Amino acid sequence: MTVEDVRVSDETEENVVVERSGVEQGGEKGKQQQAEEETKVLKNPTLSYTPLHEAVLKGDLDRLIELLNELEETEEQEVIVEDSNASEQFTPTIYDVNTQGGDDFQTPLHLASASTHPNAPSLITALLIQGRANPSAIDSRGRPPYFLASTDKSRETFRLARGTLGEDYCSWDDEAKVGPPLTLDDVELKKAKALEKKRRQRARQKEKKAADKAAEEEAAAKQRKEEEEAKRLADAKRVRDGLKPKTTAAAASNVCDFCQKVVKGRRSQMFQRLEYAYCSTDCVKRHQRELAAAAATRRLGG
Repeated sequence: MTVEDVRVSDETEENVVVERSGVEQGGEKGKQQQAEEETKVLKNPTLSYTPLHEAVLKGDLDRLIELLNELEETEEQEVIVEDSNASEQFTPTIYDVNTQGGDDFQTPLHLASASTHPNAPSLITALLIQGRANPSAIDSRGRPPYFLASTDKSRETFRLARGTLGEDYCSWDDEAKVGPPLTLDDVELKKAKALEKKRRQRARQKEKKAADKAAEEEAAAKQRKEEEEAKRLADAKRVRDGLKPKTTAAAASNVCDFCQKVVKGRRSQMFQRLEYAYCSTDCVKRHQRELAAAAATRRLGG
Protein backbone atom coordinates (compact mmCIF):
# COMPACT_ATOMS: atom_id res chain seq x y z
CA MET A 1 0.00 0.00 0.00
CA THR A 2 1.38 3.33 -1.02
CA VAL A 3 1.41 6.55 0.97
CA GLU A 4 -1.25 7.97 -1.29
CA ASP A 5 -3.52 5.00 -0.61
CA VAL A 6 -3.11 5.49 3.13
CA ARG A 7 -3.89 9.19 2.77
CA VAL A 8 -7.07 8.45 0.79
CA SER A 9 -8.13 5.87 3.37
CA ASP A 10 -7.65 8.35 6.24
CA GLU A 11 -9.68 11.02 4.41
CA THR A 12 -12.49 8.53 3.78
CA GLU A 13 -12.63 7.55 7.46
CA GLU A 14 -12.74 11.21 8.48
CA ASN A 15 -15.65 11.84 6.07
CA VAL A 16 -17.53 8.86 7.51
CA VAL A 17 -17.01 10.13 11.07
CA VAL A 18 -18.22 13.60 10.10
CA GLU A 19 -21.28 12.16 8.38
CA ARG A 20 -22.12 10.00 11.39
CA SER A 21 -21.67 12.96 13.73
CA GLY A 22 -23.99 15.03 11.55
CA VAL A 23 -26.60 12.30 11.55
CA GLU A 24 -26.35 11.96 15.33
CA GLN A 25 -26.64 15.73 15.82
CA GLY A 26 -29.59 15.88 13.45
CA GLY A 27 -31.26 13.04 15.33
CA GLU A 28 -30.77 14.82 18.66
CA LYS A 29 -32.16 18.05 17.23
CA GLY A 30 -35.16 16.20 15.85
CA LYS A 31 -35.84 14.58 19.21
CA GLN A 32 -35.50 17.93 20.93
CA GLN A 33 -37.94 19.59 18.51
CA GLN A 34 -40.37 16.71 18.96
CA ALA A 35 -40.13 17.05 22.77
CA GLU A 36 -40.76 20.81 22.51
CA GLU A 37 -43.82 20.20 20.33
CA GLU A 38 -45.15 17.63 22.81
CA THR A 39 -44.58 20.11 25.66
CA LYS A 40 -46.55 22.75 23.76
CA VAL A 41 -49.39 20.30 23.30
CA LEU A 42 -49.37 19.47 27.01
CA LYS A 43 -49.40 23.16 27.91
CA ASN A 44 -52.38 23.87 25.66
CA PRO A 45 -54.47 20.70 25.65
CA THR A 46 -57.89 20.45 24.11
CA LEU A 47 -60.28 17.92 25.63
CA SER A 48 -63.70 17.33 24.18
CA TYR A 49 -66.75 16.86 26.34
CA THR A 50 -68.15 13.39 26.93
CA PRO A 51 -71.88 12.64 26.57
CA LEU A 52 -72.10 12.99 30.37
CA HIS A 53 -70.75 16.53 30.15
CA GLU A 54 -73.22 17.40 27.41
CA ALA A 55 -76.20 16.01 29.37
CA VAL A 56 -75.17 18.07 32.42
CA LEU A 57 -74.73 21.25 30.37
CA LYS A 58 -78.25 20.80 28.97
CA GLY A 59 -79.68 20.01 32.42
CA ASP A 60 -81.08 16.78 30.95
CA LEU A 61 -81.51 14.55 34.01
CA ASP A 62 -83.18 11.69 32.12
CA ARG A 63 -80.35 11.51 29.59
CA LEU A 64 -77.76 11.63 32.36
CA ILE A 65 -79.37 8.72 34.23
CA GLU A 66 -79.60 6.78 30.98
CA LEU A 67 -75.88 7.30 30.34
CA LEU A 68 -74.97 6.32 33.90
CA ASN A 69 -76.99 3.11 33.53
CA GLU A 70 -75.18 2.34 30.27
CA LEU A 71 -71.81 2.89 31.96
CA GLU A 72 -72.80 0.60 34.82
CA GLU A 73 -73.90 -2.16 32.42
CA THR A 74 -70.69 -1.80 30.42
CA GLU A 75 -68.56 -2.11 33.55
CA GLU A 76 -70.45 -5.26 34.54
CA GLN A 77 -69.84 -6.78 31.10
CA GLU A 78 -66.13 -5.96 31.35
CA VAL A 79 -65.96 -7.74 34.71
CA ILE A 80 -67.73 -10.81 33.28
CA VAL A 81 -65.33 -10.96 30.32
CA GLU A 82 -62.31 -10.70 32.61
CA ASP A 83 -63.62 -13.37 35.02
CA SER A 84 -64.51 -15.82 32.25
CA ASN A 85 -61.22 -15.28 30.38
CA ALA A 86 -63.29 -15.10 27.23
CA SER A 87 -61.48 -14.89 23.95
CA GLU A 88 -64.08 -12.78 22.18
CA GLN A 89 -63.29 -9.16 21.54
CA PHE A 90 -64.96 -6.63 23.85
CA THR A 91 -64.81 -2.87 23.24
CA PRO A 92 -64.35 -1.00 26.55
CA THR A 93 -65.82 2.43 27.16
CA ILE A 94 -63.61 5.38 26.28
CA TYR A 95 -64.85 7.52 29.18
CA ASP A 96 -66.24 7.20 32.68
CA VAL A 97 -68.04 9.40 35.21
CA ASN A 98 -64.78 11.11 36.21
CA THR A 99 -63.45 11.80 32.71
CA GLN A 100 -62.31 15.41 32.39
CA GLY A 101 -63.23 17.68 29.50
CA GLY A 102 -63.16 21.26 28.32
CA ASP A 103 -60.48 23.92 28.65
CA ASP A 104 -60.43 23.63 32.47
CA PHE A 105 -60.24 19.81 32.57
CA GLN A 106 -63.51 19.57 34.49
CA THR A 107 -65.52 16.44 35.28
CA PRO A 108 -69.30 16.28 34.79
CA LEU A 109 -69.61 16.84 38.56
CA HIS A 110 -67.74 20.15 38.22
CA LEU A 111 -70.23 21.30 35.57
CA ALA A 112 -73.24 20.16 37.59
CA SER A 113 -71.95 21.97 40.68
CA ALA A 114 -71.41 25.24 38.79
CA SER A 115 -74.74 24.99 36.96
CA THR A 116 -77.66 27.30 37.77
CA HIS A 117 -80.13 25.02 35.99
CA PRO A 118 -83.16 24.00 38.13
CA ASN A 119 -82.08 20.35 37.75
CA ALA A 120 -78.56 21.03 39.09
CA PRO A 121 -79.16 19.45 42.56
CA SER A 122 -80.68 16.34 40.94
CA LEU A 123 -77.74 16.12 38.51
CA ILE A 124 -75.29 16.27 41.43
CA THR A 125 -77.20 13.56 43.29
CA ALA A 126 -77.28 11.28 40.23
CA LEU A 127 -73.54 11.68 39.61
CA LEU A 128 -72.56 11.09 43.24
CA ILE A 129 -75.05 8.44 44.38
CA GLN A 130 -75.70 6.51 41.18
CA GLY A 131 -72.57 7.29 39.21
CA ARG A 132 -70.22 7.19 42.22
CA ALA A 133 -68.39 10.27 40.93
CA ASN A 134 -65.26 11.46 42.70
CA PRO A 135 -65.91 14.73 44.59
CA SER A 136 -62.16 15.08 45.21
CA ALA A 137 -61.27 15.39 41.51
CA ILE A 138 -59.77 18.78 40.71
CA ASP A 139 -59.77 20.77 37.50
CA SER A 140 -56.80 22.49 35.87
CA ARG A 141 -57.05 25.28 38.45
CA GLY A 142 -56.94 22.90 41.39
CA ARG A 143 -60.63 23.31 42.29
CA PRO A 144 -62.84 20.43 43.49
CA PRO A 145 -66.50 20.39 42.35
CA TYR A 146 -67.88 21.67 45.68
CA PHE A 147 -65.76 24.81 45.30
CA LEU A 148 -67.77 25.72 42.17
CA ALA A 149 -71.21 25.25 43.79
CA SER A 150 -73.29 28.25 42.70
CA THR A 151 -76.31 27.87 45.02
CA ASP A 152 -77.04 26.89 48.61
CA LYS A 153 -79.19 24.05 47.26
CA SER A 154 -76.21 22.59 45.39
CA ARG A 155 -73.99 22.82 48.47
CA GLU A 156 -76.72 21.19 50.53
CA THR A 157 -76.91 18.36 47.96
CA PHE A 158 -73.18 17.65 48.34
CA ARG A 159 -73.56 17.49 52.13
CA LEU A 160 -76.53 15.13 51.80
CA ALA A 161 -74.47 12.89 49.52
CA ARG A 162 -71.69 12.92 52.11
CA GLY A 163 -74.15 11.74 54.74
CA THR A 164 -75.40 8.99 52.40
CA LEU A 165 -72.03 7.76 51.08
CA GLY A 166 -70.25 7.86 54.40
CA GLU A 167 -66.95 9.28 55.59
CA ASP A 168 -64.89 6.48 54.03
CA TYR A 169 -66.02 7.28 50.50
CA CYS A 170 -63.37 9.98 50.02
CA SER A 171 -61.46 12.69 51.84
CA TRP A 172 -64.47 14.96 52.23
CA ASP A 173 -62.74 17.63 54.32
CA ASP A 174 -59.17 17.83 53.02
CA GLU A 175 -59.63 17.12 49.31
CA ALA A 176 -63.31 17.48 48.40
CA LYS A 177 -63.72 20.51 50.71
CA VAL A 178 -67.37 19.56 51.36
CA GLY A 179 -69.17 20.88 54.43
CA PRO A 180 -70.40 18.72 57.32
CA PRO A 181 -72.69 15.80 56.38
CA LEU A 182 -76.44 16.20 56.37
CA THR A 183 -79.37 13.80 56.62
CA LEU A 184 -82.91 14.25 55.34
CA ASP A 185 -83.99 14.83 58.93
CA ASP A 186 -81.45 17.63 59.19
CA VAL A 187 -82.81 19.19 56.00
CA GLU A 188 -86.41 18.92 57.21
CA LEU A 189 -85.42 20.46 60.55
CA LYS A 190 -83.64 23.25 58.72
CA LYS A 191 -86.71 23.88 56.58
CA ALA A 192 -88.94 23.87 59.67
CA LYS A 193 -86.67 26.41 61.35
CA ALA A 194 -86.68 28.58 58.24
CA LEU A 195 -90.48 28.43 58.06
CA GLU A 196 -90.76 29.28 61.75
CA LYS A 197 -88.38 32.18 61.25
CA LYS A 198 -90.48 33.47 58.35
CA ARG A 199 -93.66 33.03 60.43
CA ARG A 200 -92.18 35.10 63.24
CA GLN A 201 -91.03 37.72 60.77
CA ARG A 202 -94.51 37.95 59.26
CA ALA A 203 -96.02 38.16 62.75
CA ARG A 204 -93.63 40.99 63.67
CA GLN A 205 -94.39 42.76 60.41
CA LYS A 206 -98.11 42.39 61.05
CA GLU A 207 -97.74 43.72 64.60
CA LYS A 208 -95.63 46.60 63.38
CA LYS A 209 -98.16 47.40 60.65
CA ALA A 210 -100.99 47.36 63.21
CA ALA A 211 -98.96 49.54 65.60
CA ASP A 212 -98.12 51.99 62.80
CA LYS A 213 -101.79 52.14 61.78
CA ALA A 214 -102.87 52.74 65.40
CA ALA A 215 -100.24 55.47 65.74
CA GLU A 216 -101.42 57.10 62.51
CA GLU A 217 -105.02 56.99 63.65
CA GLU A 218 -104.05 58.42 67.04
CA ALA A 219 -102.05 61.20 65.38
CA ALA A 220 -104.95 61.96 63.01
CA ALA A 221 -107.42 62.05 65.93
CA LYS A 222 -105.09 64.34 67.86
CA GLN A 223 -104.73 66.62 64.86
CA ARG A 224 -108.51 66.76 64.37
CA LYS A 225 -108.95 67.58 68.06
CA GLU A 226 -106.35 70.34 67.85
CA GLU A 227 -108.00 71.76 64.73
CA GLU A 228 -111.41 71.66 66.39
CA GLU A 229 -110.01 73.39 69.48
CA ALA A 230 -108.30 76.02 67.35
CA LYS A 231 -111.55 76.60 65.45
CA ARG A 232 -113.47 76.87 68.70
CA LEU A 233 -111.07 79.47 70.05
CA ALA A 234 -111.10 81.37 66.75
CA ASP A 235 -114.90 81.36 66.67
CA ALA A 236 -115.03 82.56 70.28
CA LYS A 237 -112.69 85.41 69.44
CA ARG A 238 -114.76 86.29 66.39
CA VAL A 239 -117.84 86.43 68.58
CA ARG A 240 -116.05 88.71 71.03
CA ASP A 241 -115.05 90.91 68.13
CA GLY A 242 -118.61 91.10 66.90
CA LEU A 243 -118.25 88.61 64.03
CA LYS A 244 -120.20 85.48 63.27
CA PRO A 245 -118.41 82.11 63.50
CA LYS A 246 -117.10 80.94 60.17
CA THR A 247 -119.26 78.39 58.41
CA THR A 248 -117.85 75.37 56.57
CA ALA A 249 -118.54 77.03 53.23
CA ALA A 250 -116.73 80.19 54.38
CA ALA A 251 -113.59 78.43 55.54
CA ALA A 252 -111.59 79.57 52.51
CA SER A 253 -108.93 82.23 53.02
CA ASN A 254 -110.46 84.66 50.48
CA VAL A 255 -113.69 85.19 52.45
CA CYS A 256 -114.76 88.45 54.03
CA ASP A 257 -114.53 88.02 57.79
CA PHE A 258 -117.54 90.32 58.31
CA CYS A 259 -120.12 89.31 55.72
CA GLN A 260 -118.46 85.94 54.82
CA LYS A 261 -118.72 86.65 51.15
CA VAL A 262 -116.23 84.91 48.85
CA VAL A 263 -113.97 87.43 47.15
CA LYS A 264 -112.09 87.01 43.89
CA GLY A 265 -108.33 87.16 44.27
CA ARG A 266 -106.07 86.50 47.23
CA ARG A 267 -106.60 87.40 50.87
CA SER A 268 -103.56 89.72 50.71
CA GLN A 269 -105.43 91.81 48.10
CA MET A 270 -108.47 92.36 50.38
CA PHE A 271 -109.03 95.27 52.78
CA GLN A 272 -107.15 94.63 56.00
CA ARG A 273 -107.83 95.80 59.57
CA LEU A 274 -106.32 94.23 62.64
CA GLU A 275 -106.12 90.49 61.80
CA TYR A 276 -109.26 90.51 59.68
CA ALA A 277 -109.83 90.89 55.94
CA TYR A 278 -112.86 92.55 54.30
CA CYS A 279 -114.42 92.55 50.87
CA SER A 280 -115.12 96.31 50.90
CA THR A 281 -114.66 99.50 52.91
CA ASP A 282 -118.34 99.29 53.80
CA CYS A 283 -117.72 96.03 55.72
CA VAL A 284 -114.73 97.66 57.42
CA LYS A 285 -116.80 100.60 58.64
CA ARG A 286 -119.77 98.49 59.69
CA HIS A 287 -117.48 96.27 61.74
CA GLN A 288 -115.88 99.34 63.31
CA ARG A 289 -119.31 100.67 64.32
CA GLU A 290 -120.32 97.32 65.84
CA LEU A 291 -117.08 97.12 67.82
CA ALA A 292 -117.54 100.68 69.09
CA ALA A 293 -121.14 99.96 70.12
CA ALA A 294 -120.11 96.80 71.93
CA ALA A 295 -117.35 98.65 73.78
CA ALA A 296 -119.76 101.43 74.83
CA THR A 297 -122.21 98.83 76.07
CA ARG A 298 -119.51 97.16 78.17
CA ARG A 299 -118.50 100.51 79.67
CA LEU A 300 -122.06 101.20 80.69
CA GLY A 301 -122.25 97.79 82.29
CA GLY A 302 -124.71 96.44 79.76
